[in-house]
Amino acid sequence: MKVKLTAKLMMRLKQGGWPAWFFLAVLGVGLLAPILANDRPIMASVDGELRFPAFCEYVGDPAPGPAGKTWKRWWIEMGTEPTDTDWALMPFIPYGPFEVDLERINDGPSPPMHYLGNDDTGRDLMARLIHGAGTAVWIALGVVILSGLIGVSLGAWSGYRGGWSDVLVQRLIEIFLCFPALFFVLAVLAFVGNSTLGVVLVLALVYWTSFARIVRGELLSLREREFVHCARGLGVGPFRLVVRHLLPSARGPILVNAAFVAASAIVVESTLSFLNIGPGLASVSWGSILQQGRTYAYAGAWHLWFFPGLALISTVICLHSLADRKRR
Repeated sequence: MKVKLTAKLMMRLKQGGWPAWFFLAVLGVGLLAPILANDRPIMASVDGELRFPAFCEYVGDPAPGPAGKTWKRWWIEMGTEPTDTDWALMPFIPYGPFEVDLERINDGPSPPMHYLGNDDTGRDLMARLIHGAGTAVWIALGVVILSGLIGVSLGAWSGYRGGWSDVLVQRLIEIFLCFPALFFVLAVLAFVGNSTLGVVLVLALVYWTSFARIVRGELLSLREREFVHCARGLGVGPFRLVVRHLLPSARGPILVNAAFVAASAIVVESTLSFLNIGPGLASVSWGSILQQGRTYAYAGAWHLWFFPGLALISTVICLHSLADRKRR
């Protein structure tokens, strides 16, 4: 079973071409950001006790270093009296996204220490881009899943039932489409706050309409097919008929729209963070990195805007290309 699933996944990736592989790489970097770029070791042994400090990022554990020291300083000094069992395995980028080095302010790329340079406060730019990918990935996944659940459910109900159900859902869609998306997001964020969860909820309220319209249109054309009448004649209930037979037939358009929604969510989140009203204030976002680097755009610090802009543009182009390949 696992072999079949792996073979099927590889076939899907091969059909998707470079956009699928690129998005898979961004997804992996975003989900594993605390392990790829961190000032804490991935694995460390202190007095014979095995610890995993970098993984504590997932559960919010501060994971203090041994004897009150920071993990990175302990790794360099190995304590005052290191034992034979003391060792540490550091991440590929041994810097945290908020770690400041005042001696390297606005320094350009200098591998192998700082592959993409440092920002205006001496923070490692590559570490911040990796954690910014994590913010983009979590928001894109959250928006796609939540808006997809709302939109697909309402669209399926509207398209299959018809009548007053269809009229009600259509009027609801029109109400949400009356408001410009960005102004609607700004207005709602003023009340719910600019946390990551708040941004996901607001963007889901914006993008569920596209899922609903697509599913409604597909089910309106499918519900009069012969296999639907046969299934009804055999006693298949409405819920089972929609979930097991109609929605799988509309899977292609749903996946295409999901890719477009993910790209739009990343762009909107970066825009909000660029305007200092997004989740990038409390975390790291490609938009907030661009906002911090725009001041030095003409002062020789080209890397502060080039690399985050390249990451954002490449990811959006990748998602649009993936949607275009799926639509063919």
